[in-house]
This record gives sequence, C-alpha cells and structure tokens, in this order.
Amino acid sequence: MAKEKKSVSEKYTTEKGTLVGFISLFEPSTKFNKEGVYQAHLLLPKEEGEKLVAKIKEIRTQQFKQFGKGTKVAELTQCVPYTTVNEETGEETEDSQGRYVLKSKASAIKDGKITQRIPVLDAKLKPVTGVKVGEGTVAKLGVELVGYSVAGKTGVSVKLKLVQIINLVEYSGGATAEAFGLTEEDGFDFSEAETEETEAEDTVEDGESEEVDF
Repeated sequence: MAKEKKSVSEKYTTEKGTLVGFISLFEPSTKFNKEGVYQAHLLLPKEEGEKLVAKIKEIRTQQFKQFGKGTKVAELTQCVPYTTVNEETGEETEDSQGRYVLKSKASAIKDGKITQRIPVLDAKLKPVTGVKVGEGTVAKLGVELVGYSVAGKTGVSVKLKLVQIINLVEYSGGATAEAFGLTEEDGFDFSEAETEETEAEDTVEDGESEEVDF
C-alpha cells in the first residue's frame, strides 16, 4: 500500500511585533471570507522578518521536493516587506526600517459551526477574554507553517494557532480624542462630578444609619 502523502509543517513562534490591519481573535470574521476566519497581521523588525522568510522558503523547498512534482513554486505572500500607502497619491512606499508583515489566519467555521478557538494569552500566560484588541497592540504569534501542493502550485500557508499579548491597545473604532484633534479645556470634569455624587450617597447612607425606630 502506498504511503499517504502529508504536508511538510513546522511550528513557529515569532518575536514581539505590532498588530496591524484587521484583527479577529475571539470570534471568526466573515468580513473578507464567508467561511469565517481568525486573522492577525504582525509587523516585525527587519531581522525577524528575514529570519521568518528564510524559514518559509525552507518549508516550501522541502514541500516541493517531497510532494510538489509537476507543480510550480508559488510566490511568497505570507511574510512580505511592509509598505505604507500615501493617502493623497495612493502610491505604496517602502518602510524606512525595512520591516516585514506576517499575514496569518485560521479557518474557523464548517457546516455553520465554529470548529476551533484561538487561545489568547496575556504577558503572564493567563487567558484573555472580553477585550477588543486593536492596531498597535504588541504581541507574539504562535503559528504553524504548512506546505501545500495543490492546483499546480507548491507553497506555504501560515496558520494562526495562538496569540500572546504583551502590551494591549484596545480598539476604539477610530473615535478617540487624538483622532479628532481634541485637547483638554477648562470646564466639566467627570471625575469631580463622580466624586461629588459618591460623597452625597455616603452622606445619605450615614444619615439613614442614625435613624431610630419607635
């Protein structure tokens, strides 16, 4: 009996990087994929990016040698040099620091049911729930580099497996004071109003405790 072919794969943990773009960690998103996926793009320092690119190419070469006969080597798109887009011209500009962006995702829905969850941990390796992770969050990703040889091409997919949040930046939908150029002004201070309300409640409670029933 012929031995069943398997993909070449390897687990990989990134160094610390910065999450950028669309992030979906706790619930699968159908925004860009109707099947529903978890997604995290991580901006990495140049040295780490180059190291990861070398590893992906190594996996791709192994996959091609073992299972890619008759296929073409796919272009590497999972870890690429980071570029920014000029809002006025729409032109892409290479990053001055030579950083890379790692694009990872994981399928999550099959037959209408969620098939897996992505563990999200804090810096102390404790589970994280109930937060909205936004761009600028410093994190490490645990991924699996999985070779494939299908549809006449051999390449490597980067499957998201785990996220460790080092420094959290919560998502605000862009509605922040900084985004709208607001600065502090003289006037209403919510913290002072909250303190006055608390003191008033304490006074009422103290008065009630002094009442005597006849």
